[in-house]
Formats: sequence, C-alpha cells, structure tokens
Amino acid sequence: MNWHWLNWVVLCLYFLGVVYIGVYFSKKNNSSEDYFTASGRIPAWVTACSIYSTALSSISFIAIPASVYKHGWIMGMAPLGIIIMIVWAGYAFVPFFRKVRVITAYEFLEKRFDRSFRLVGSLSFILFHVIRIAIVLYLPTLALIAALPGVNPILLTAIVGFLCVVYTSMGGIEAVVWSDAIQTIVLLFGAFLIIIIGFMSVPSGVSSFEVLENAGKVFAPGTFDFNLAGKTFWGILIGGFLNSIYSYVGSQDIVQRYNTTKNIKEAQKSLYMNVPLALTSVVIFVGMGSALFLFFKFHTVLPEHIDGNAILPYFVVHNVPLGFSGLVIAAIFAAAQSTVSSSLNSVATCITSDIVKPMMKNLTDKYELKIAKYCSWVVGIISSLLSLRFLSAGQGDMFLYFQAITGLLGGPIAGLFLVGIFTKRVNGKAAWIGFICSVLVAIYIGNPAGLLTKFLPGYEPPHIFEILISLVIIGSCVVPAYIASFFTGKPDEDKVYHLTYESTKLINE
Repeated sequence: MNWHWLNWVVLCLYFLGVVYIGVYFSKKNNSSEDYFTASGRIPAWVTACSIYSTALSSISFIAIPASVYKHGWIMGMAPLGIIIMIVWAGYAFVPFFRKVRVITAYEFLEKRFDRSFRLVGSLSFILFHVIRIAIVLYLPTLALIAALPGVNPILLTAIVGFLCVVYTSMGGIEAVVWSDAIQTIVLLFGAFLIIIIGFMSVPSGVSSFEVLENAGKVFAPGTFDFNLAGKTFWGILIGGFLNSIYSYVGSQDIVQRYNTTKNIKEAQKSLYMNVPLALTSVVIFVGMGSALFLFFKFHTVLPEHIDGNAILPYFVVHNVPLGFSGLVIAAIFAAAQSTVSSSLNSVATCITSDIVKPMMKNLTDKYELKIAKYCSWVVGIISSLLSLRFLSAGQGDMFLYFQAITGLLGGPIAGLFLVGIFTKRVNGKAAWIGFICSVLVAIYIGNPAGLLTKFLPGYEPPHIFEILISLVIIGSCVVPAYIASFFTGKPDEDKVYHLTYESTKLINE
C-alpha cells in the first residue's frame, strides 16, 4: 500500500481546521491578558490536554515506540516518573503561581530576587525554545522522507511551520490550548489505530504476549531491581521525575497554563487530569512499539534501510488503510504543532512581558498585543529557517549545543525557583552564588559541545548515574545558595512577603 491523494486531502483538511481555530479565537483577543492567559476562561479538560500535548512532542511520538520496538517495554515507562511531578505541581506550584500573580514564571524571579534573574531565566527559555521549535519541525520531516522519499521536505517543513505561526499569532494562547486539545484527540486516535493494526496481524491462536516475552520485549531480567544505572524501572521512574522538575516549575510553556482557567481548583484539576493521560502515554508507547514488532514479524519484513525514527512513519505510509494513514501522519504533525505553537506563544509572552514591557514603561495594552503577535511571527520564521538549515546541511553540532543549553540552564534555573519558593532567607546575592555554582557543575558534568575536552588536558567527565545528573545540578544551586544566605544576610521583607510558598498559603485568590 502506497501513499494516495486521499491522504493529502485528509492532511489538508486537518491543517485548514487548525488555521480556522486561530481565525475564530482571534476575534476574542481584545487585550494582552486575553492573548497571554485567555482571561482564565479555558475549561480544565482543555488545559489538561494542552499541558499533555505540550509535553508530548513529535520526537517522543516517533522515537519512544521505536525504542520499545528495539529494547522492549521498559523504554515506554518514562511517563510514570512525570506523574509524581504532576501531583507535586498540582498541590504546590499551581496555587503558588496563581497567587503571586505573574504573567511569566520569570517575573517571579524578579520579584523574589532581582531584575537580572528575570532576564537570565527568560532569555535562556527563549533561546532554548527557538532551537527546540526547529528540531521539533525537523525530526518528524526527516523521519517521514525516509519512509516517503517523494515528499519535498523543505516545502513540507515550511508549510507546517507557517501554519503554526498563523494560528498561534492570530489566536493567542486560547487558540493554542484549544488546538492542543484537538491535536491530542487526533494523536490518541492515530496511536490506537496503529496498535489495532499491529496486533491484528498476529495469527489466530498465537499469544501476542508470549511472542513479545519470548523475544525479550516485555521485561528483561533485573528490570525491577533497585538499580539506578541502566534501563531499570526505578531508574526510569526516578529519572523521569527529576528531569521534569524544570518543565513544571520554571518553564513558561507549562507554567503559563496554570493561569488559563478561572480559578485554582480548575487549574489543579487540569493538572491532575494529566495523571490518566500520562498513564495513557505508557499504553500507547508500549502498545505502538509492540504492535510494530508484531506486524513486522508476522505480516511483512521491515526493509533494512528503515530503522530508528523512520520505522513508525514507514509503517503508517505503507500499511495503514487509505485516508487513515493521512490521519495518522496528521497525528505526527499534530504532536509537532502542539509543541511548536505552545513554544511560540510562550516565547512571545516572555519577549513582550520580560524584555519589551519593562523597557517601555508607557507601552499601551493595544501595542503590547501587537508586539506579542509580531514576536510570534519573527520567532516562527527564525525557527523555521533554522529547521530548513538542518534539512539542507544536516544537524551538525547544533544538537550538541541544544543539549548543552538544556543541561546548563534548565537545572540551575529550576534550582533558583525551588530556593526562591521554599526558603525565606535566601536573597539575590546568595541566589547568584547558587546559580553560578550550579552552572559550573553543569559545565563540568556535561562537557558542553566537548569544550572541556578541548581546553582542559586530561579532563574526564565524572561518573554519575544519568538519572542523578538533574538532582546534582539542581542541588548544586539550592545548597550553596542556602549556605551563602547565612553570610549575605536576609532579604528585604518585600522580597519574601507573599512570595514564598508558606507566605502564600493564607492568600485567597
């Protein structure tokens, strides 16, 4: 079965539907508050789907089932660790950020410490997501052209990127969140369709579970041993939790959604709804990976030149019924678009609120809204061009830089939020000491882009379990900052009053 014009029709209808969402919600954007927070009028279930789809990128949708196909079920268990973070965030961080009344997460850093931390946090977030958008657009296109060589990758990437910018810039956060909800439904439908087709390929009378178990795809010996190294259940569970701290505490694309519902209870509900959605992720990742293995074992042989991230797109293009294959490819791009649109809106929010507005004291709300829309266009165009650059020249060292940004700044900034929220005695000077210590530790552990290997003769990276790296980097901010606070003095009262977790407990929203 090959690609058919009917699949293009399905894809076009999907893309047109997404653009219509942007046009529809553009009529409701009468202020910057509407554009950034939807004035709190989004239902909890819609926000829940948006948080879910924002965290689940096209990279995960394609790559994790491929890892399950190759290594077994354990690779699909990563969302279980995120559940712990979701519960903590719902209990502690949702009410906290609602009560401190900030547009961006980094505005809190200014209130709690000083202006420079707001800029550091916001600029690092902007840089990270400009590159992330490019990669999220690039990787699914790369996988798709491996499965469908006739597709023009540059044209496809340009179209997907352009449509994301259109509906994001027009409709603001409300269009982003509602389109995320629809894209979640499309994504889940596509995943379950793949699972059904794969398991239906197993001959009658044959146990799918036994086939998978005999092939070593279920759980290998030692999977449930309490071992933090390697592919073990506990390693993935704890690692998933530690690696998600920054996303739910200091990353604007998720924190922004805490303010899109009408009250704290609804915001908490939207986050707790992500628990069953995260469990659903385990089902679809394990299910799709297992379905692919069973299909290529019993129905047809996977070509030797197809591997890694190209396995899932190849299966969809060549083995899913006409029309439905177009819908599943739409699901792959839905996962990409949900991440891209969320990044675009949150980056536009950071540029406008954290950088432009503080410099232009007399900025009217009307012009603030215009600037936010222009920022969406500029960021979208830059990221799309960067993605096209990846396609034409290969990713080169850009992925190394991308990983370096993640490790160098995500952990230290998460540490800043934790020490700012949960301690009263740490002031701006102590926070800087902790932040610098954390960045230095991150550089020493991560060896970004091989810089330490080049410039420090005899350098060898320390042997630390992968899942503990985030803990070490975050801890290297929190601990030194707290110790330094005994020497730098306590912060002024206005820097802690209603700005720490304990002091906000008595505030009614």
